[in-house]
Amino acid sequence: MRAVASYVDEEGRPRLRLVETDDPRPSRGEVLVRIRATALNRADLLQIRGLYPPPPGESEVPGLECAGEIEALGEDTSGWSVGDRVMALLAGGGQAERAAVPVGQLMPIPDGLGFNEAAALPEVGLTSWTNLVHEGGLRAGESVLVTAAASGVGTFAVQLARELGARVLVAGRSLERLERLRPLGAEALIELGDALPAKVREATDGRGADLVIELAGGEGVATSLQALAPRGRLVLVGILAGPRTEVDLADVLRRRLRLVGSVLRARPREEKVRLVADFLAFAGERLADGRLRPIVDRVLPFGEVAEAYAQMERGGVWGKIVLDVGQAPPAVRASGS
Repeated sequence: MRAVASYVDEEGRPRLRLVETDDPRPSRGEVLVRIRATALNRADLLQIRGLYPPPPGESEVPGLECAGEIEALGEDTSGWSVGDRVMALLAGGGQAERAAVPVGQLMPIPDGLGFNEAAALPEVGLTSWTNLVHEGGLRAGESVLVTAAASGVGTFAVQLARELGARVLVAGRSLERLERLRPLGAEALIELGDALPAKVREATDGRGADLVIELAGGEGVATSLQALAPRGRLVLVGILAGPRTEVDLADVLRRRLRLVGSVLRARPREEKVRLVADFLAFAGERLADGRLRPIVDRVLPFGEVAEAYAQMERGGVWGKIVLDVGQAPPAVRASGS
């Protein structure tokens, strides 16, 4: 099968190409999925740079999600059949023509969703659910602020928070880009910067946000903490803006704030099974009728994977970049990578 692999060029820079490698074999509790589409995530970019290796025992091929059809069943995989259309949350292996997937991380693709759109769903859906609900404890009637909200996770988190009955505020570098989030459920648009806490309080009748989903990180974390209401929660999901900031701990104590760090990829499979089941119980019907949908910025052929990564790195993407795993140019053998 073809799979994405990284290598270092003559100038010491990481590069990407397709290689020919052996098909994975499903173990007990796994199925083999013939991948029709996959999507890019920032974690993939870190992995090819050598900064974010997959958890032990998981595929070295990048790719945290995929959509396709079940091609073969391993042992103990009741409830699924060869030919089922599925999308899957992965810890690695999605950017290939086949992947072995734990059955608990499979989700059926709704009839109205094609492979390209379905491939953009698992990571954003489960990241949003995990951090809004399981980590953030969001309840109907509360207010939530989502930073870096034009991203793939951000665009879905806005929709999910709306469906959970919350009032949704969004923040980003460009108010023009944030305008596109209004139809998805955003009620207030706020530019990132020192004025953010005051703007959040203005939009929440002076109270502040009950929950912040912090997708940017960096120095903005301190500002987001200031935007919280008393006893508010901040869930740190991403550090695109950097891994460090200076926080007023006295304010954290005084207002009894909570700061939670959260990752999805490294969680045990057993925990992911529970998260997927809980997500589907709430979101399944909403995905089927279109109330929830992943936002796809563009779809590129599998053979243009290097260009897809370059576009993601340049920024300005609205939602997700998807790779159509169809016809691709010949690949080299993995041993030559």
